[in-house]
Amino acid sequence: METFLQFSPDFFDLIIIDECHRGSAKDNSRWRKILDYFSGAIHIGMTATPKEEGDVHNSDYFGDAVYTYSLKEGIDDGFLAPYRVLRIGIDKDLEGYEPEDGKVDIYGQEIEHKVYTSKDFDRKIIIDERTKAVAKRITEYLKQTDRYNKTIVFCVDEDHAGRMRQALVNENNDMCAIDDRYVMRITGQDDLGKKQLENFIDNNSKYPTIVTTAELLSTGVDCKMCKVIVLDSVIGSMTKFKQVIGRGTRLVWDRDKRYFTILDFRKATMKFSDPEFDGPASSVYDVEGDKPLPEEPDDVTDDSYDTDDEEINRKYRVDDVDAKIISEVELLYSVDGKLIVNHRDTFKKIIVEKYPTEEVFHYSWINENKLDINNYFEERGIDFSKFYETVGKDVDLYDIILMVAYGKDAKLKVERSEDVKA
Repeated sequence: METFLQFSPDFFDLIIIDECHRGSAKDNSRWRKILDYFSGAIHIGMTATPKEEGDVHNSDYFGDAVYTYSLKEGIDDGFLAPYRVLRIGIDKDLEGYEPEDGKVDIYGQEIEHKVYTSKDFDRKIIIDERTKAVAKRITEYLKQTDRYNKTIVFCVDEDHAGRMRQALVNENNDMCAIDDRYVMRITGQDDLGKKQLENFIDNNSKYPTIVTTAELLSTGVDCKMCKVIVLDSVIGSMTKFKQVIGRGTRLVWDRDKRYFTILDFRKATMKFSDPEFDGPASSVYDVEGDKPLPEEPDDVTDDSYDTDDEEINRKYRVDDVDAKIISEVELLYSVDGKLIVNHRDTFKKIIVEKYPTEEVFHYSWINENKLDINNYFEERGIDFSKFYETVGKDVDLYDIILMVAYGKDAKLKVERSEDVKA
């Protein structure tokens, strides 16, 4: 006999259902049986991630929300951690990858000729160099901050999480030599990794430090010291996005956990600009041309290819295709709750990577086609018009670049002309 049947239907006056998105939204769930049995009581459902799957929605049972408390309010009130976003663009994601006719992968399969985009990578086709580029950038970030910052890397599926773990091990072999739990895969099918889950969420445990996952850690895991969220999977569902971001929002003041960082390799953080996320949209910019980016279709989710159809599940894998990071934009959570682009630091990094010193840039400016130089920066998302708004239109692009990259004072065109005359 069901345990709840030991109570009379009118025993409770009030029933509070926490995490009510988990089961009570479905007509045939166990929770629904309990709620139907105690139908005379007041039912209050609470959730941070309202369930929306096809025709299933919490509001179908609970009705419209009587009280909401947004992420912005939680941050502003000091209960939740603010965030910064590093939106990182890989050339194959931004430009697409089109294999030549007749190209075969490492398994000898002829690759279907089409243009593969971000939503295809690691789901339909694996580019090993892309995986390495992501692992290298994650490692660089941790080296610049703290290599013991707890980090969750959200991947497309278990296979991707396994390959990403190995790539991270290769980039962090010095740390793994100290403790091989430094990088772990924690997924539903990885028994070894799942045994380390309690250690990962333990504030007093160093290891595991970096974990790769697909679905398992997206909800219900309270890792208070998680300081880095890595998104390397296209996330179509707003509910899923909120769940994933929620892994980093815990504050731990006595351990200096006051904010968290999102490394976004798939433009998933464009959802911060969606009115459904947290009230009115704020401007969140794309790395290409600094324009708002349209949403990915909602049917692109991590489980959208879960099927027994061998043809659909087939993956190609190539190890002879280059992939590299060509752009990076930093966005910061501002006092009014919006994400603002940190143009200067982001653009400086891109410029100095191409021209390490002022002398190198000056030589290129004199000897190269100015249009080629400008096109190079535009391809990497630099919109110098943002700086003209500050210094005025009477400043040459040359001086804007000197100001941003090398800390020089921007001269007016008339001043530079007078210098030449002198």
